[in-house]
Amino acid sequence: MASRLKSENGFYGWVNLVVMFFFNIAFMMMMLSFALFLPSWVEEFSWSRGDMSLAQAVGMIISGLTAPLVGIYIMKKGVKTAIILGNIFSVAGLVLVSYQQYIWQLFVGYGVLIGLGMSIGGMLASMTVINNWFIVKRPMALSISMTSLGFGGVLFNPLLMRLIELIGWRNTYLVIAAASFLFCVILPALFLVNKPEDLGQLPDGPVALKAKRSNATQAVQTNLYKTPVDFTAKEALMTRTMWLLIGYVIVQFTAMQMMMSHQVTFLIDMDFSRTSAAFAGGFFGFMMGISQLGIGFLGLKIKMHTLAVVSIFFGIAGLAIILFANSMSIVILSNVLMGIGFGIQTIALGNLIPDYFGRTEFPKMMGYTMPFTIVFSAAGSPVAGYIRESTGSYIPAFQFAIAVLVLGLIFIFFAKPPLHPSLKRI
Repeated sequence: MASRLKSENGFYGWVNLVVMFFFNIAFMMMMLSFALFLPSWVEEFSWSRGDMSLAQAVGMIISGLTAPLVGIYIMKKGVKTAIILGNIFSVAGLVLVSYQQYIWQLFVGYGVLIGLGMSIGGMLASMTVINNWFIVKRPMALSISMTSLGFGGVLFNPLLMRLIELIGWRNTYLVIAAASFLFCVILPALFLVNKPEDLGQLPDGPVALKAKRSNATQAVQTNLYKTPVDFTAKEALMTRTMWLLIGYVIVQFTAMQMMMSHQVTFLIDMDFSRTSAAFAGGFFGFMMGISQLGIGFLGLKIKMHTLAVVSIFFGIAGLAIILFANSMSIVILSNVLMGIGFGIQTIALGNLIPDYFGRTEFPKMMGYTMPFTIVFSAAGSPVAGYIRESTGSYIPAFQFAIAVLVLGLIFIFFAKPPLHPSLKRI
């Protein structure tokens, strides 16, 4: 199928980008499913919010612990195989959760199957596709791909909540499973290509050829840093910069988990309607999408490290404002600021690691770092749930999230480009 779409001078990377755009839309539905369905489970089963959030944490822990093997698997078997296999697991998990009657089924469906699926065929695989096909235009390509996550939230937050009201949460889960199978399994199976070299092309296509002929690169022209020598995964893990980036990601993901997993339930506790709560969350997704798209283009001119620092300030401001959520306008403003902050963060992460350490062993690097970033940040959702159970309010949980983000500001501020060991000897 790919060969039919490849013209003599055409660059197939753009086809891959379209595939990943729709892939991420369906992936966003899976990501949203827990927070949107949590109120329905509370009503039907009367399970503890902390216990249910623990199922999500188990999924994140499994995803993180298996990531090193996934990175190696992607390098050996290719990202296409990983995406197809992983999302078969995810679809199976969605179907199981739609029929759940006992909390252990939530742990198996969401914790084990979806956790494995998101590890094998989730964000690591998605970012690997973009990094395989783009170097000069990576910020722009990654932002286009990831923007669908943000805009997907705008569309699917109210849509899924409306579906829950019309056909029930169980049938809505089956709708998500069908969409995930179409866009995360069938579409990649038909059209995705692992690397440009598989089609006799180069990353960035004609842009790469022009750069070679002129002996100049976009990085030089714009004074943006890109490592002149690619690091191995082992060399990268030996640098202070990598561990500072890991710390930055942990605190961002922790705060995001605490907020996004419980915001709908928090707003319902505050006497907002379900539709209003989902609508507010849609603004988070909308601004996340806008910021991802904008940062992708700004990243061609402005250092991604600078943008990453800015992302923390937006996140802190958004969380601080929601502490005073007594009207929908304040809730929307909070979600706008948090959406911008977390949108910047997703693009920054996908660019800083390949910029600082190269693309050769990117899947392996991400695989080795994810046990730390995902496992530690997995605590965010259940911690917020248990704080709510013990104090009767989500406010202390969100205050804790603000403190966590302040720590992240310190991490990212000092995460400067490392020097490859071979260059230190020159």
